[in-house]
Amino acid sequence: MKAIQKKFICAAAVGGALVLTAVGVTRSGWFHRETKGSNETEAAQEAYQTAASDVTFWYTDDTYTEFFTQAALAYYEKTGIKVNVQCQETLDYIGKIYDATMGGEAFPDVYLIAGDNLEEVYRYGLAEENKKGLAGVNTAKNAVTAATYRDKLLGYPLGYNTCVFIYQTDYFEAAPNSLQALIDYSNQNEPPENVEYLLEWDVNDAFYDFPFISNSVTFEKTEPEVLQVIYDQTLYQQDLDYFATILQSFSIDTETVSEESILDNFRNGRTLSALIDTSSLKQLEGYGYSLMKIPALNETLPAYPCATTDMLVVNDFSDKGDEAADFAYFATVTMAEQLHPLSGHYSVIPSREPDWVEQVAYESYESAILAPNSVDARDFWVALEETISKYF
Repeated sequence: MKAIQKKFICAAAVGGALVLTAVGVTRSGWFHRETKGSNETEAAQEAYQTAASDVTFWYTDDTYTEFFTQAALAYYEKTGIKVNVQCQETLDYIGKIYDATMGGEAFPDVYLIAGDNLEEVYRYGLAEENKKGLAGVNTAKNAVTAATYRDKLLGYPLGYNTCVFIYQTDYFEAAPNSLQALIDYSNQNEPPENVEYLLEWDVNDAFYDFPFISNSVTFEKTEPEVLQVIYDQTLYQQDLDYFATILQSFSIDTETVSEESILDNFRNGRTLSALIDTSSLKQLEGYGYSLMKIPALNETLPAYPCATTDMLVVNDFSDKGDEAADFAYFATVTMAEQLHPLSGHYSVIPSREPDWVEQVAYESYESAILAPNSVDARDFWVALEETISKYF
């Protein structure tokens, strides 16, 4: 459930993250990076750092630090408006935004959240309707859905995260069309001596467990704030029975497994295949491997990943709503091409010339099941985590 809750700790102050790279906006509106003389670059950064803050922006995921730092600098150079970028160290992020806003403290004019928190901030009165809209923007359909609540476009969708399947090209002759095909192939083809795992995923995180029961569950809202989790009980039992069966072919250490350990094992050839999230794909750059959408469980049981969408939201209590909305649009649309290079996250607006990795990631996101946007969705994730843990 860690991937759903988005609990990250900021590693460094944003002010120290300004890098010596100048930025600009082309006439077409697409963001690009330029190499300027060190004196000019330092002057631009000094002007930004010494200027008085006009808009305050909060976020919690420190993997975005370089991106938002560059976005604020570029926006200042373009408009003369300084956005004070602040990474918040807190586990109760939404609560902190609410308390600061209600207390009249230094609260954010605009902030980043995961889309499955949109209902919560809306109910708190912290979400202003998207003033800029997305007309003419090639935004993923799932992103527009995630940013919409009660038929209102509230969020400014930025990036996404979903699960994909990676496998070692030098072992598998062809892409396995199911996990059963993966097992059958391994039974017929002896793996290299250093291989320890046929398949790995973070079994302690419900985000990665979801594909194993995805075909049997749907999310519905009979009322705006009431989430109904509907199970096809026959399919659900078939999923769990099959899950129990295939575990005999996989050896996973639940005490030590993590996304980081999985990537390390995969890069070093100790793991033949894995379920990882799209935000981790940048860590595999330079390594030869194959990538595909999540395969089916077997010939009769399909599998689908879950997806989350990060978005900027303008605080409805802010008296700088126009400036906040303009920055939100700038960061999510104008700078879309720079999101992945600077953060490792893929933009909900596909690149003009996407490589094969981004193409698979984007297709996986668009065909994924969105994490339910509901205050009470946590009960579903906790229950799933508890159910899967019983098998280990």
